[in-house]
Amino acid sequence: MISLNITLLIQIAIFLTLMILLNQILFKPMVRVLENRKAWTEGRRKAAAEAAGEAEAIWAEYQKRLQEARADADRVKSELIRQGDAERQRVVDAAAAQAEKTVAEVRAQVRAEVLEARKILEVEARALATTAAQAILGRSV
Repeated sequence: MISLNITLLIQIAIFLTLMILLNQILFKPMVRVLENRKAWTEGRRKAAAEAAGEAEAIWAEYQKRLQEARADADRVKSELIRQGDAERQRVVDAAAAQAEKTVAEVRAQVRAEVLEARKILEVEARALATTAAQAILGRSV
């Protein structure tokens, strides 16, 4: 059987004193360090999650601006192509008009030269006919 004597009371007192001292010296500081570490870790995780959210927002904004820049570039490219086509058509039309004008001038010049040549040939043909008639008839005509 268990005997209750003074040593049991002393052991209980030592145990309680040791528990109070260990609680104050060891357990509370250790719990405080663990809580601080947990709070710091959770704070870092929260900061990392916020940074990831900000990075996603920045990435989305970047993608949006990139898409807008591509759309603007496509619009500018299309406008330049349209202007180039219009300029090409203008140059082609101007060249065609100039060619038609040149052809008309050359035709007019050729007609004039043909008329001049006909006049000259007509005069020469008359002179030649007169000379041939004089040679054949043996007298002046």
